[in-house]
Amino acid sequence: MSENLQHTLAPRRGMGLQAHDLLAVLYLALVTWLVIYLVQNVHDHPFILAYVKFFLLATFGECLKKRITQGVWIPDHLILRALIWGCFGVWIATSFMILDSGVRWLVGTTSPSSAITAFVISAWMNVFSGYGFFMMLTHFITDRMIEEGVKNPVEYMRSQGFARWTKIVFLCLIFFWTPAHTITFLLPNMWRVVFAAYLGIALGAILSFASDPGARVPRAA
Repeated sequence: MSENLQHTLAPRRGMGLQAHDLLAVLYLALVTWLVIYLVQNVHDHPFILAYVKFFLLATFGECLKKRITQGVWIPDHLILRALIWGCFGVWIATSFMILDSGVRWLVGTTSPSSAITAFVISAWMNVFSGYGFFMMLTHFITDRMIEEGVKNPVEYMRSQGFARWTKIVFLCLIFFWTPAHTITFLLPNMWRVVFAAYLGIALGAILSFASDPGARVPRAA
């Protein structure tokens, strides 16, 4: 039996439902309540709110990946990862403002988002401007810095699995993130970063799988 097949068939520790899974669900429910409360009651500090939302929610994606692949919830350097996710939250909130205004000016509309306008904003963000790929590349590099220490970023891009990571990210940008962010830009402004933070759960899991050469890419049946 090949080593790759052994890795695929090997049982993963702790994959059955356990008490800490229920705690994770409770955590997500409590954080959801907190985020909704903050969005409805705190309006004067959008970037602080964006930081908090991603600090609490987007990090959950990394924890979910750890649970799926290794049977435990807490990844190494969890607080550092959460602090970095908060910074990504501010970056994403800023980008939403700039891209929304810029694309609306380009297409000559100030009306609430139609599906077409939302799709154009999303496509520009994820495909044509390069922002989506650059943001995820930055996350890839910061992940590697946490795991391997600080190096020249080019060294991380020469590492095993980077080509695979790039392929997965490009596919996700087209087939997942463009449709997902079309929904984002159909929402009222105050809820966009909230929705993006929940998408950050998926983003954390996708990027973690993509940057892990040992992870297997699911294939369609």
